[in-house]
Amino acid sequence: ADVYTINLLKAWWGEHATAENDWGFHKLPRLTGAHGTYQTLMRMLEGGVDGYFLFGQNPAVGSANGRMQRLGLTHLKWMVVRDFYMIESASFWKDGPEIESGELSPEQIGTEMFFLPAANHTEKAGSFTQTQRMVQWRDQAVEPPGDARSDLEFMYELGRRVREKLKDSTDPRDQPILELTWDYPVNEHGEPDAEAVLAEINGEHLTGEKAGQPLASFGEMKDDGSTMGGCWIYAGVNAGGVNRARRRTPGSEQDETAADWGWAWPANRRILYNRASADPEGRPWSERKKWVWWDEEAGTWTGRDVPDFPPTKRPDDPGDPSKGGAAALAGTDAFIMQADGRGWLFAPTGMVDGPMPTHYESPESNIRNPLYEQQSNPTRVTFRDEDNLSSPGAMGAGGEVYPYVFTTYRITEHHTAGGMSRFLPYLSELQPEMYCEVSPELAEELGLEPYGWATIVSARNAIEAKVLVTERMTPLQVGGRTVHQIGLPFHWGRGESAIVQGDGANDLIGMNLDANTQIQNSKNNSCTILPGRRPRGAGRAELVEEYRRRAGLIPALHPQVDGAEGAPGAGPAVEATAHEVRGPEEASAVPTGEPSMKEMRNR
Repeated sequence: ADVYTINLLKAWWGEHATAENDWGFHKLPRLTGAHGTYQTLMRMLEGGVDGYFLFGQNPAVGSANGRMQRLGLTHLKWMVVRDFYMIESASFWKDGPEIESGELSPEQIGTEMFFLPAANHTEKAGSFTQTQRMVQWRDQAVEPPGDARSDLEFMYELGRRVREKLKDSTDPRDQPILELTWDYPVNEHGEPDAEAVLAEINGEHLTGEKAGQPLASFGEMKDDGSTMGGCWIYAGVNAGGVNRARRRTPGSEQDETAADWGWAWPANRRILYNRASADPEGRPWSERKKWVWWDEEAGTWTGRDVPDFPPTKRPDDPGDPSKGGAAALAGTDAFIMQADGRGWLFAPTGMVDGPMPTHYESPESNIRNPLYEQQSNPTRVTFRDEDNLSSPGAMGAGGEVYPYVFTTYRITEHHTAGGMSRFLPYLSELQPEMYCEVSPELAEELGLEPYGWATIVSARNAIEAKVLVTERMTPLQVGGRTVHQIGLPFHWGRGESAIVQGDGANDLIGMNLDANTQIQNSKNNSCTILPGRRPRGAGRAELVEEYRRRAGLIPALHPQVDGAEGAPGAGPAVEATAHEVRGPEEASAVPTGEPSMKEMRNR
């Protein structure tokens, strides 16, 4: 809605956002294509990205096709890494796998590295928001050690210095930066007040008798410039000037709604679409589980939660479609974020594929799709690159070279790419080594010794891992054949700074994405597994290349994007560039020209 956008623009540009200049909408940068993690990586490889900031991310270990991730970083002019420890994405240039293999040397890498230590969550104030939508405030417990600083302080100081550098500029492109509201109070260490940021996100009245007062809810936002708020769903978290995310009323002092513990967006509403807890007449479906209900005498909805609709809308209100918004919905329409107020089983528009879900095999699957000839999702986003080759799978000869299925997962003792666990002694001691899980049947078939070494080879790379023989990896019977599974935790990486290190599981994985969310679409892949450790030095690349040749994958001639596209040797249907992203046009479509806010809304 315009009202929310206008309030955001007022929060960003204050007095410089007016009705006369379309609230500063023209100051916003325009889309120039897809800028997701993997699309950015492809641009890096072509030299199209100068600099990169990494805040708590470790793509050298945690992203698909780790080798390509590290190679991409070598094409940057500079990179800033903010983390607790010298993670692999900060040290790839001196101790990464490509350095060990001799493929690269530090002298060849021109990326200027800046490692800036970051404060952890106990060393800074701020908030956590979890999947219940609950915002919970945390106060700073201790000062960060040494030069460590919070992300808030870093970004504020970076912005302040950029603005100082540009202060005398008359270039129109610099004006949006100079006109930003950048006036947060700081303490003696230069740390901005996190609660001042929360207050800006909450919003406030700018004019009238309530000028200066925080917004009590998003319903107080206006589209005339008299209010501002950084994010409408958080309006109310600072109602009355009280940080409601800090509330910690014990459960013994409130009912099970726990409305006084933290604050849930929007409006401290604990259950969305809670109109559905009452029948069409507004009576609870269940007395035991009643949540909100209509009070005829008071002429309003009441109950344990904040109603997720106008509280005075009667159950028998027919609605008026001519008015639009909430007024268009009837008093029985619980799903207020849908145009018709109904719960939807699927989205009829906005999806690249669909609308109903169906089954596709993964791109490298060695099993034919049992439903129809279309093997994998035809709308997936793919990346053509000689370092992103794929097993032919069931779609052509050569798939038998990579006969096993591997998948990656997390374990309790480690966290994602290991930046917060492999540098801690007690967690490293609990799980000190990278391992692969295999079934007793596969171990016996291939001669894999428990707690010995194994080498796993995919079309992208080869890694080594200790062998864990377990019945958890049960062989599957599919289409009259046995399919063996291999399990790989993805928390390890190669770098000298961590207490424990190991080959990264994500080095084996190819890049392809879901068409709608652009999320990784390669959670299960094909591989082979051999007893013993992988070769050192250039021998690893030679091993990978040997299996590619056996499968008919010849990178110089056929940059096959994934196994589901066609048989190896046939090559792509369209000539591929060295680094090419392919997928539905909707994934990267951009508006043209300089549309106004109204024009963008109409589009």
